[in-house]
Amino acid sequence: MKTIVYYYTLTGHCETIATLIADQLNCDSEKIIEKKKRLSKGFLRFLNGGSALQKNTGKIEVMNNNPAGFDRIIIVTPFWAASPTPAVRGFAYKYKEELKDKTLGLALTNLGTDPEEAFSKYKELFRGSLITVSFTKAKNEWADPKMSELIDQFISDLGTVI
Repeated sequence: MKTIVYYYTLTGHCETIATLIADQLNCDSEKIIEKKKRLSKGFLRFLNGGSALQKNTGKIEVMNNNPAGFDRIIIVTPFWAASPTPAVRGFAYKYKEELKDKTLGLALTNLGTDPEEAFSKYKELFRGSLITVSFTKAKNEWADPKMSELIDQFISDLGTVI
């Protein structure tokens, strides 16, 4: 099964997780690049959540690896204000046809809020079932104490839908 990991990140945390997942699956990863520059540091970066709440769709760069060429697609992204990021919303709309009938995995990062509302919004966005996992910021460090365990379980769950 041909697999790719796409990720969106402002802080680098999602890239770290995407790389760990891609390494374990021995597959490529590619960054989703939003054309709009967003704040990634300081208090004002929380304003990005307003764009997510308003369901803004980010304009993204064309992916080097078109999702049509893959059977299994994994997306690693934060959620903002319990909502999909504009960049990933843009990815979902831009590649809507290419994503049909694919096995989709979703790994979310967050600052400690309950990811269930975000998962339901992402499932609505991608119009189908998603294999999901959530990584939570703990003790001011972007490292979930259970990160390896969560990645292993996520990959195991992905394997059951092959």
